[in-house]
Amino acid sequence: MKSLLVFPILTGLAIGTSYIPFPPWAILFGLAPLIVAWIRLIDLSEPQTRRVLLWRSFFIGWLAQFILNLIGFHWIAITAVEFGHFPKWAGVLTLLAFASLAHVYYGLAGAAAVFVFKKLEALGRIQDPTYRPSRSFFIALAFSFFALFEALWPSIFPWHLGYTWLWANFPGAQFADVIGFEGLNLVSLACNGFFALGWLEWDSRGKNFWMKARPSLVPLSLGIALFLSVNALGIGRAEVWKTPPDSLKILIAQGNIGNYAKLIVEKQKDFSIPIIEAYQRLTVEGSKRNPEATHVLWPETAFPDYLDEVFQNQTNWIHLRHFAIAQGKTILTGAYSHDHSKKETYNGFFAMNPQGQLMTPPYRKSILIPFGEKFPFSDIIPYTKWLFPGLGSFGQGPGPSVMELGSFKLGPQICLESLYPRFSAAMAVKGAEIFSNVTNDSWFGRTFEPYQHMTMTLARAVENRRPLLRSTNTGITTVVLATGQVLERSPIGEEWVGFYEVPFQKNPPVAFYSRIAGYTPWLSIAILLGLLIPGLLKSRQRLRSL
Repeated sequence: MKSLLVFPILTGLAIGTSYIPFPPWAILFGLAPLIVAWIRLIDLSEPQTRRVLLWRSFFIGWLAQFILNLIGFHWIAITAVEFGHFPKWAGVLTLLAFASLAHVYYGLAGAAAVFVFKKLEALGRIQDPTYRPSRSFFIALAFSFFALFEALWPSIFPWHLGYTWLWANFPGAQFADVIGFEGLNLVSLACNGFFALGWLEWDSRGKNFWMKARPSLVPLSLGIALFLSVNALGIGRAEVWKTPPDSLKILIAQGNIGNYAKLIVEKQKDFSIPIIEAYQRLTVEGSKRNPEATHVLWPETAFPDYLDEVFQNQTNWIHLRHFAIAQGKTILTGAYSHDHSKKETYNGFFAMNPQGQLMTPPYRKSILIPFGEKFPFSDIIPYTKWLFPGLGSFGQGPGPSVMELGSFKLGPQICLESLYPRFSAAMAVKGAEIFSNVTNDSWFGRTFEPYQHMTMTLARAVENRRPLLRSTNTGITTVVLATGQVLERSPIGEEWVGFYEVPFQKNPPVAFYSRIAGYTPWLSIAILLGLLIPGLLKSRQRLRSL
């Protein structure tokens, strides 16, 4: 067993160093060592009880995910300190806990595949003592369970290898408007399966390199062919989206407001004035360079006060109205929203026209960060707000919405809502012509997270063929077009304002993927049934013949 541990370690290192912001050097074969370890575990000659076998298969998968989590998600420790106000030692413990649990489905998938494999093997040997399901069957079984558990596992946000296609600018990323980046993840898993089979087919008894490698050539060639074929399907798919007739001229501001300043505002409203003035100053600077801009986008809670109409007589509201009138631009900004009837405060998004009037009801964030914005089960467990006053207690909005802004229809997202494919797909189906994402990544420091969050957010534009405007507090601020072309990106940790002319299409067609988003669980279940039912029927026939 100890000799097998090198395989999950290899997988953890390979996947951890292939994810954003690293080059995706191992996404097509990084999981192969893990599969090989599971199959070799089944082949061990030493006696193993079923319980020991399942525990070992689970541990092998767990170890792989633990290592890749430490590499790719080290920023969890920083977030615990910055966002959760933990001491540094507690931040490290939080990272270790996250790395232990975040992607446990690696171990669960292995244990489930081993269990089913051994069960079918036992049923088959009732009649044929030499019967054993094939290696290719186990690989298909393992990755089907893997994809199913990956899609259903409760996590902070969906994470998979499909996003690396966009980060690497592979042509196949353009095929996401058909199969989504979840589909590209499935392609990546399939390629890993072929590479694992090629590894297992290597003939160590061969007299020379060619004789040893020859059995591996077919599965390796199939894996490479699959990767190349999907990339070929993506070539030219963006051409139809390159010359839309309409365009939006917009300034996007990045205020680089520190975490301490934002926390102080929550305690003392007067400290909101310097933050608002910072965004106004950046907007004025951008307007001087680009007076043709008609709209301005500020990030999440850039206006750190309530902006509902009921508060229009308050100082900050009046100040923003005068600013919008003076600049003659539509201000799109994150701000707080309050519902007096429900006595709830929301993380909101507002649009104020050049006449200083709110154009639509605000959008209210619906996917809330556990503990940071919503204490789990606080709606059904009394006194949680009293027991944990420092934790978030925002209300939950109604879900994907479209804001009618005169010349275009905007689909707003706040923070991690952009990471859920079905959320953006629902906005596209409802008629959104442009997506916007306002967020605050300052809690993560100068780590991998800003690059990961940005790439996953930009993926929504390609899947749904809608341009996406991204405004952040500390970076990375940018725009991605419906073609997948990423325009100028802001630096991290600096004040910045950029001008973008964003082409978009009025009433664009709904992409195929927008209608099927989130299909992975159903496809995985269908594949599992396709794998299991024939074997079970054969076993049943064998039992009847005895």
